[in-house]
Amino acid sequence: MIFLIPTAMVLATANCYVAFYRNAEQLFRRSLISAAIVIFIFIAISTEALGLFNLINRIAIAAIWIVFNITLAIAWFRLKSIHGLTFAAIAERWLNGTRNFCRELGTFTVAMLAVLASVTLIVAVAAIPNNQDSLSYHLSRLGYWIQQGNVAHYASHIERSISFSPFSEYVHLHTFLLSGSERYFQLLQWCCLAGVLALVSMIIRLFSSTPATLRIGLCFAATLPIVVLESMTTQNDLVVAFFVLAAVFFIFDYIRNHHLASLYLIPLCCAVGMMTKGTFLFYVLPFGIYLFIAMVRKSAFRKHIITFVAAALILTLAVNVPYWYRTYEIFASPVGTLSSGNQNTFTGPADYISSVSKHTFLHLGFVSPGNRYNDFLLNQLQNLHAAMGIPLDVPRLGMPFKMNKLNFNEDFAHNFFGIWLIIFSIPLLIFTRLPKAAKWYGWLSFLSILVFCFFISYQTYGSRLHIPFFLLAAPVVGLTYGSVLPAWPARLLPFLLWIAALPFALLSSAHPFLSTKWFFEKIFPPINSALHLNIRIDAANLNLKQESVFYASPGRLFWGDHWPATEILLKQVNALNPQKIGFVFTEASFDYAYQFLLRKPGRTFAHVRVANPSQILEDPTFQPDVIIAEKNDGPGFDYHEKSYRLAMESDGKWLYVPSK
Repeated sequence: MIFLIPTAMVLATANCYVAFYRNAEQLFRRSLISAAIVIFIFIAISTEALGLFNLINRIAIAAIWIVFNITLAIAWFRLKSIHGLTFAAIAERWLNGTRNFCRELGTFTVAMLAVLASVTLIVAVAAIPNNQDSLSYHLSRLGYWIQQGNVAHYASHIERSISFSPFSEYVHLHTFLLSGSERYFQLLQWCCLAGVLALVSMIIRLFSSTPATLRIGLCFAATLPIVVLESMTTQNDLVVAFFVLAAVFFIFDYIRNHHLASLYLIPLCCAVGMMTKGTFLFYVLPFGIYLFIAMVRKSAFRKHIITFVAAALILTLAVNVPYWYRTYEIFASPVGTLSSGNQNTFTGPADYISSVSKHTFLHLGFVSPGNRYNDFLLNQLQNLHAAMGIPLDVPRLGMPFKMNKLNFNEDFAHNFFGIWLIIFSIPLLIFTRLPKAAKWYGWLSFLSILVFCFFISYQTYGSRLHIPFFLLAAPVVGLTYGSVLPAWPARLLPFLLWIAALPFALLSSAHPFLSTKWFFEKIFPPINSALHLNIRIDAANLNLKQESVFYASPGRLFWGDHWPATEILLKQVNALNPQKIGFVFTEASFDYAYQFLLRKPGRTFAHVRVANPSQILEDPTFQPDVIIAEKNDGPGFDYHEKSYRLAMESDGKWLYVPSK
């Protein structure tokens, strides 16, 4: 039944084309992006609606997709008869547009992008999802939602799973129930990156028609290390980036071309963007203010202000309030409590400068002999803080600061070349002759990261939170460097970015296309030693030495070097053939990994002995046949009028069984 989703996508794209974009520029990309947003809003609303009636199951999900497809098909036949178009004619126009776009990019650039896209697509489909956050809370939600038939909150040791925004997981929920497989999970981020690249090209074309700007901007966006790595995961930073860039494109498209469809697609982006990740608001806020001012200033726009603002508020609240309310009932806060640790607490202007500087320096680190380059930069950052009279590391301003070297993990990889290109693009934006609207776009993009730095404190994994900014900056990089570079450097720059990105596509530390074990055991140690790079390549470095995803077992991909000990415990669990399994976890436990490896027809899971406010949601009638704990609860305990004793311990994991 998974074919229902691409069928809906094709029908929605055709409908958007006929209804809105028959005579527009970039007609295929516009139609595709608009259709994707319609599909996403359908998933968000239908999931909440079905959850109200406890209908989160395969039959109900398939039924609503069939109804949705029938509705789109009826709309298509009506539009087709009104405008006298056939699908073959539309497909031919789309194909011609795609050919022209590829011709404009050039064969070499298309080939580079195709190689990156192919490698990441293969990994996204072949690899078992094993990102640490996904194992803890992104994917673990699905099993409990399906088990209870709705998307209500449940008792959980992992607070993020019942407080962090759920939209990406709603998409995973639909693909899983329609296909019965996890193989489509990582395609969401990969497809959102494809959408982002389409949006980057569309934004660039609003301001420039030169091929150089398009090549540089697209290659910049496609080769960012953190973007390449995340496109193969089930995180949600590329998903939220898609909605950010879509909203921004529609804002500028409406202001420039007066497309009313663009204006009313913005509320859809806001509703689902906020449902994906709260950082959506920070990146879109400057552009939203710019749109409001433009609408107030121009009489042609003024008449739409009330309906637009009302649509944005009503739709955003309607889509998000149910989840916020469920979270508020548990934590007395609509966004939970864990996110409060990521917020800045300022006592003066120096604190804000500190936040901006640390977010910037997060990307400036790199490998160097004796680590001299990083030591120099760290010294400058410490001098800045000393001059301002504040310590570099203050708890109210985030985590202790650490200079990056080189990291192939999707949580910590940074954008070394990207940040330097952005820094040098700032003076170019000032002095290069660009359209006024392009300069406004550039300054608003830089303002967006300043807004982000005002609210969000420095974190060691902050690079992935910066993804929307770097992708917003891609058109700026394309426009500035494309305007000043001669022909051959303008062609060389995308190639150099591609060469730098290729190792991240092939050697991800979480799910490598090629074996990182071979690379870090045979190739890298002599380089590391000869150049005195001082990079740790032992097991403590996030299980850096991994087998290719084509050969590694799911357990190895989940737990790395800890898999043998975990396997012993799971074999013991299965030997007991339990129907009900209880979990006692920490916030960082791999909930989804346990579910994946222990899943059987009729078997149910639940978190037990929960210590946070969600404990009120524990089912008093649930009496587990076994309890797997990642906390030591001693030799035994009572739970729901049943006694349990410790049966075994393996590598920091405890198995409790009922006492006889």
